[in-house]
Amino acid sequence: MAMIVPELYRVFGSLGSFGLVADNDGVVVDVVGPFATPAESPAVAAGIALGDRIDLNAMRCVPRESPHCRSLLAVLGGLGGSQVVLPGRVVELLLERSERGPVRTVRLEAVRYARGSIDRLILLVDTLVGIIVILAACRLVWIRPGRMTWGFFLYAIWFNPGQTYAYYALLQGVPAAVFAQEIAEALAHGAGYAGLLIFALRFPNDESNPQWRRFKWMPPVVALLIAALLLASFANAFGFHTERVTSAAFLAGYAVDAIVLFVLLLRRRTLPAQDQQRMLWVIWGCAIGLPAFIFAEVAQSTSLLRHALDWSPSNVVVGLLYLLNGVLAYFVSVAVLRRRVVNVSIPLRNGTIVTVLSLALAIPIVNLHEMLSHFQEESFRLPEWVWLLIVAPIALLLLQRLHEITVEVVDRVLNRRFHAARQRLIETGAAVSTAHNFDQIDRSLVDTPVEALALSSGAVFRQEDHSFRRRHAIGWNASPLHELRRECDAAVLRSVETLAPVRLSRDGWVPPGLISELQAPCLAVPVYSDALGVIAIVLLGPHENGNDIDPDECEMLSELAARAAAGYERVAFRLLRDEVTELRARVVALQAPG
Repeated sequence: MAMIVPELYRVFGSLGSFGLVADNDGVVVDVVGPFATPAESPAVAAGIALGDRIDLNAMRCVPRESPHCRSLLAVLGGLGGSQVVLPGRVVELLLERSERGPVRTVRLEAVRYARGSIDRLILLVDTLVGIIVILAACRLVWIRPGRMTWGFFLYAIWFNPGQTYAYYALLQGVPAAVFAQEIAEALAHGAGYAGLLIFALRFPNDESNPQWRRFKWMPPVVALLIAALLLASFANAFGFHTERVTSAAFLAGYAVDAIVLFVLLLRRRTLPAQDQQRMLWVIWGCAIGLPAFIFAEVAQSTSLLRHALDWSPSNVVVGLLYLLNGVLAYFVSVAVLRRRVVNVSIPLRNGTIVTVLSLALAIPIVNLHEMLSHFQEESFRLPEWVWLLIVAPIALLLLQRLHEITVEVVDRVLNRRFHAARQRLIETGAAVSTAHNFDQIDRSLVDTPVEALALSSGAVFRQEDHSFRRRHAIGWNASPLHELRRECDAAVLRSVETLAPVRLSRDGWVPPGLISELQAPCLAVPVYSDALGVIAIVLLGPHENGNDIDPDECEMLSELAARAAAGYERVAFRLLRDEVTELRARVVALQAPG
């Protein structure tokens, strides 16, 4: 937190830069840096060109507090802050020309640089999400303490979307603090990868299968290897060229990511259906978050992309890549804390749509803001409160409406099975509202949802004589539970009090005698009528593949229950009418002469 929170200053203010970026071999790979044009860069003004090399041996940190060492730490690649320093910072560099000319001394003074609104916005989001990721990992350890959650906590400490430019800018004036930080960073890096491996080997029940226990040596070995590589990469402060070592350390991270995904995929096959779906959340989180984070680290701390692809991502692209790592923390939190999860395609689809729409709205608005800010006439200059209080709320409302429309369209195109199930439930609702007896409604409330949504089980308990008795069920043949009792089944009967569907936790209420845990109900839907009160309770299990009933399906089931309540009312009134007719006939018969 101490490393990433200082970035909030860069959201609203600006630090300085020399415009110079050197890799871990001391080779100058950029002379513009964060400046908009070369003319603004102190490095360009000093005549520094691409390919010039810092004389690492002459400027090595021996002794540690020498002026050369302080200057080297301010510009050397791989220290996290090579583009950002405190304004007014002065360094003197010993540079060799790219054409092997004589070594010359160059004096640079850092100046402030302008930053765009998009850059500031993404930095703000990165910082806030980084704080959330750390707190989420801490919450997992607090709620579910164990090696599994502690492993993920070690990962989240270092691998989070928060950036650290401002933090390193504060340290650069104290070489001893920089050295201590580099040692801590190497250890945190190694511990993070080891923690991720431990998490992959022990999720979801915080235990390792016997066939995987023989790999328990792997996390500490990986931690030591990556920590050693990163410590070796810092040897450039002592005159050594370490660009290849640094690139190897980050590529080793990709190898660890591949191993983690491989372990998760193999272990998923041996898990029960519901745990397989939880594992799928973790797999998707790793597949999105891990490569994005390491790619951003490679772009920020090495020149590998410049040499391999002749491309250097902007700060905006790097910030977005860091942001994707927050997806991993969210997916892991859901998978750890919830024993049942909905289909992972739902958050993936919604998140993709929100991201695309947000960029489609934000980029034109920001570009318009930047364009208007270049006009000098007051008639074209809008105050900032207009953008904050008028433009932003309108954009948010438009984004919400566009998201609803887009989700509906995408669902119709990509999720036809869902809409087929919805149509079948609608048709069943129309049928039960005109049913002729209670038994027909009971069967429709269970059979149709189980078949249309591919659920593992279903049962309906109808109220008779102030008790809820089981009338029809699928998957409950072995269960002796035929009546709900308040002292034993309070979790289910809570739906009577709330008059709304109630989710049943995987550990909270399991009817006796069910064949498998997969058949345990996950949702209690009350069938309520204003005239008759709560008529019945429908208990439904999760999907046969282990996924929980999602909110859209829950809404459909509530609509079916509402139509069924109308059907129950109609049958009850018809039975009452028939009874009244029969009683009247008896009265007439008793009053007849003789």
